[in-house]
Amino acid sequence: MADDDYTATYMEGGRARFVAKQRMPAWFFALMAVSVVATAGSGFAHGSVVGVLGVLPLMLVTLLLSHLRVTVTDDAVHVQYGLWGPSLALDAIRRCEPGRYDALRFGGWGFRRAFDGSRAYSVPGGSGECVTLEVEEDGARRTVVLTAPDGAALARSIEEARARRRSSGVRVGVEEPVEAAPSVPAEAADAPGRSTQER
Repeated sequence: MADDDYTATYMEGGRARFVAKQRMPAWFFALMAVSVVATAGSGFAHGSVVGVLGVLPLMLVTLLLSHLRVTVTDDAVHVQYGLWGPSLALDAIRRCEPGRYDALRFGGWGFRRAFDGSRAYSVPGGSGECVTLEVEEDGARRTVVLTAPDGAALARSIEEARARRRSSGVRVGVEEPVEAAPSVPAEAADAPGRSTQER
């Protein structure tokens, strides 16, 4: 299990069972630093205040996209990429399996959407591992792919959380049962004075 002040503050009051954190690779920060210096230098060279202020969006992007966190609590999987990311209810998860992230399928890393509608929250580098979740909400199914330093460990923690929900009596990750037709009591079926046609 993992926990920290960020999780305690923002992730369900510290009820985190597992936290997977990924940091953007060094080349990302180097690229953003070069962009900030170039933008600021250009602004100063031309005496443009607007040009100098152009570094603010770059710094904001660097700050927001520097980490990807996936936190598993007792009732949901929380995805936090900067200030954004969904909370996926355990009850809505129909499938969970580890694998390898396919950057070509999603056209890179970050917030991505494939042609088939699958969504990815991904960070480049590291082990290249991910977890694929099939989620059903409002009768519609969608696929969410999350990169993680250890995809198997993240998948295992999600399955353990789902198992805890099931053991507590909550239906998790199962299809709704088909309601059986009501049966006729044997006494009523064999009651005297009833013909075969009436039965």
